[in-house]
Amino acid sequence: MLSILESFPTNVLAIEATGEVTADDYRQVLVPAVEERLAAHRRLRLLYVLGKEFGGFTGGAAWEDARLGLKHFTSFERIAVVSDTDWVRRMVRGFGFALPGEVRVYDPEDLEQARNWIVEPNDPGELAFHLDESKGLLVLEPRDELEAGDFERLAAAVDPWLAAGNTLSGIAVIAEEFPGWDDFAAFSAHLGFVREHHRKVRRVALVSDSRFLAALPRLAGLFVHAELRQFPMQEREPALAWASGPPAAP
Repeated sequence: MLSILESFPTNVLAIEATGEVTADDYRQVLVPAVEERLAAHRRLRLLYVLGKEFGGFTGGAAWEDARLGLKHFTSFERIAVVSDTDWVRRMVRGFGFALPGEVRVYDPEDLEQARNWIVEPNDPGELAFHLDESKGLLVLEPRDELEAGDFERLAAAVDPWLAAGNTLSGIAVIAEEFPGWDDFAAFSAHLGFVREHHRKVRRVALVSDSRFLAALPRLAGLFVHAELRQFPMQEREPALAWASGPPAAP
């Protein structure tokens, strides 16, 4: 059976599994709890505790778990699994790298550590950004390897402004060198942000002396709706003016 653990923030869903977990447990407990919290939060954190009396999943429960994961693939910011069951730990570690959020596995004696991690605030991240609302210009300045939390913070700042009917004229990415991604979760979060926002942006200015970023407009133009242009670092101000300027004459 599945039981919801109380005394957690509303963006954290803490579940304890005991005995045999069935499809009905997912349909009656976990799925409604996930849907309820996602109605109030863009992304959730999941603490999944497999108790000492955990007896495994039925085939139906495994199917419901897969369905839930596919439906809300990008909805979990952090997942902590607490278990001493070898096959569970191997499975989580084997597939966790492919999930957009952070995934950690804890021993039962480290439950308190898992509880602390699942509720702790995100670090400030390595992506500095500023939204100039008067110009509809978003300026991004990565300072080190990009993290998944960087794109969560970015979406949290930009999405409500866009939902209010505002228009994002352009984005300027300013970086001497491309810093890369901290892990696969960061890469997935970056792709997700681009997928959800690229049709809402008219122009993207890449301000960099990096050869990689200089070549990016030719490649990204195949996938991104916006017009892209690369500028050298000394042309920062012209790049910002171009990104926020009016559309070119037909």
